[in-house]
Amino acid sequence: MPIQYEFYRNPNSQGTNKKRYHARVVPAGRISTDRLAKEIQKECTLTVADVKSVLIALADKMSEHLGEGRKVHLEGIGYFQVNLHCKEEVRTMHGARSENIEFKNVSFRADIDLKKNLKSQKIRRSRNKPHSMPMTEKEIDEKLTEHFASNPILTRRDFEFLCQQVKSTACRLLRKLVEAGKLKNVSTPRNPVYVPDNGHYAPVAGE
Repeated sequence: MPIQYEFYRNPNSQGTNKKRYHARVVPAGRISTDRLAKEIQKECTLTVADVKSVLIALADKMSEHLGEGRKVHLEGIGYFQVNLHCKEEVRTMHGARSENIEFKNVSFRADIDLKKNLKSQKIRRSRNKPHSMPMTEKEIDEKLTEHFASNPILTRRDFEFLCQQVKSTACRLLRKLVEAGKLKNVSTPRNPVYVPDNGHYAPVAGE
C-alpha cells in the first residue's frame, strides 16, 4: 500500500499573500502490539505470547537504559536518546540547579537500513480530504458570491466542495454564517438548505 499524502498550508504563510504548502503523510491507522505480535509470529517460530513478552521486556529495558543516560540502538530501526528541558532561562553555566532540569522527550533517529527501505516505498496523493483548507472570511465570501451567481441554493456538500472543508468544519462555518446574518436555512435543521440573507452574496453590478 503506498504512503498517502496531502498538502497543508505552512503556518508562517497564514495571513499573507504568499501561500506556501508542505506535504504531510495522511495517517493510515495505528498498529497495536497485538497486531505486531501476530505478524511477527508468522515470520518465526515464536508464539504470539512469546513475541508480546519480548516486546514488553524490550520496552522495560529501553526505559531502564535511557533513564541512565544511554543511547539505545535497535539495529535496522534506529537510535533513541533522552532530551532534557530547562524550566527556567539559564544565563550562566552555573545558573541552574538540578531541580530545574526535567525530562522533555525521547528523540529518535532512523537507522540507515530503515531509511533505505522507506525510500523505495511508493507515494500517492490521498483520495480523501483528511483536513480542512484554511480560508479567511473574505475568501469564503468570494466563493459563496461566485456560487450564488449561478445557483439559487447552497447545501452543506456544496460548501464542503467549494471551500475544501471536512464535514465538521463545514457545519461549524455554516452556523457562523447563519448567526452573522449572511445565510438563511430554508429547510429543516437535519437537512439544511441555505440561501443568501440580508442582501449578502449578490453579484456586483456590471459583472
